[in-house]
Amino acid sequence: MQNDYSTNKISNTLMLEIKKALQSVSTYGSVEIYVQKGIVSQITVRNIRKTAQKGKF
Repeated sequence: MQNDYSTNKISNTLMLEIKKALQSVSTYGSVEIYVQKGIVSQITVRNIRKTAQKGKF
């Protein structure tokens, strides 16, 4: 399974995980990919909700 997440040769499994993460971002957000010793160890998805307030505080 570690070979599936290696950064030396990007597997279809890893590409699908990254694609799924990107698709889960709503209007605003980010995807962070953490690599440890040449292996993707974590994919973090952040969705940002903007407030609807206008004007100055």
